[in-house]
Amino acid sequence: MRIRDLGYTPGILPTGPTNSILDIDGLHISQVTVPTTANLNPESTASKGVTVVSPRPPKEYYQPCRAGTFCFNGNGEFTGSRQIADWGFTNTPIAFTNSLSLGSVFDASWDWALEQQKRIGWDWDAAGKHFGTPVVGETCDWIINEEVPSTRVGRDDIKRCFDGLKSREDGAKVYEGQKGGGCGMTCHQFAGGTGTSSRTVNPGDDKSKQYTLAALCQSNYGLREDLVIGGVPIGKILKKQAKAGSTSETIKASALEDIPAGRTKDGSIIILVVTDAPLTTNELDRVARHITVGLCQVGSYGVGRNSSGDIFVALSTASSGPEVREGSDRQKIETYATEYVKSQSIDPFFYACAEAVEEAILNSMVGAADGVVAMNGTKIEGFPINKVKGLLEQHLVKV
Repeated sequence: MRIRDLGYTPGILPTGPTNSILDIDGLHISQVTVPTTANLNPESTASKGVTVVSPRPPKEYYQPCRAGTFCFNGNGEFTGSRQIADWGFTNTPIAFTNSLSLGSVFDASWDWALEQQKRIGWDWDAAGKHFGTPVVGETCDWIINEEVPSTRVGRDDIKRCFDGLKSREDGAKVYEGQKGGGCGMTCHQFAGGTGTSSRTVNPGDDKSKQYTLAALCQSNYGLREDLVIGGVPIGKILKKQAKAGSTSETIKASALEDIPAGRTKDGSIIILVVTDAPLTTNELDRVARHITVGLCQVGSYGVGRNSSGDIFVALSTASSGPEVREGSDRQKIETYATEYVKSQSIDPFFYACAEAVEEAILNSMVGAADGVVAMNGTKIEGFPINKVKGLLEQHLVKV
């Protein structure tokens, strides 16, 4: 089930065939989900995991993708962002995980890349010319996974994730909610985690100028009262109903409200946007900034809290030719051979970005509707599907 099944369709642009990041041709994804520890509280359903995205087929992972970044609030980490800011591209897979697993996944990304280089048969010089800093983002899962030392994902599980990369044609799916890197995450004080969506840009008869833009989020932010869906203050309505009605619902909401302010409570959100359109690095920086627009459609005034890490990456899979120089003469100037979208044609991509991001975040909550029992036995409420569907039927303005 996804947000559209509740009667809300974000935006005006059509989606791709799967309404997911897998609508980008050639993109591969893998997710691994494991119990947080082998000796969990018998009632707990807490888990940890990794999500890995290779924008290109793994055998071509080193081919650069033009990229841009934006940090809306910086209490978090997205490795490789300095390379993106300086070089304007990334040439490694992108991984999402929890805070304590950041270093382990970074190491595993290197190990995987070195394996690919060995398979290709590169010598030391060729490997150096294709150097790329692994891109790994994290969010903090300590509300659900409070035994912090147990949250580090094991080396073998991370390797399994990298080795499991598949495309849409291979039968890959994106599992939303408490899956992959989204394990252990909360969103607006519901269970959250992994979410995805896509949009088609310029959906006309000229297929040569039709592009796809897709988003993948790892949601772990937000207070209940800040949740907005389609302009309806769903979070405020739910809190009001909880106070006036069932005591059990009030208790469920207060389980997270009693946590002191800080990174654990304020959380974070990391978002990857990928398009097959030939955008320049500057245009991708602009798209990355517009990710914030989609975030605000859901989080309203409560996004970017002091202890939150809201860090975004946007990249293009359109080929701009080889990055490595063909000759050894460092004085010889070599150029790219490609066309780029004009700046005055960029607005449709801003729309697509905001719409896909909004829907991805909402899907991350709907996908976690079963809720999760934390390591300490606390029940983290799942997104109340039927109740929200009823509120949207009652309050959503349809045009």
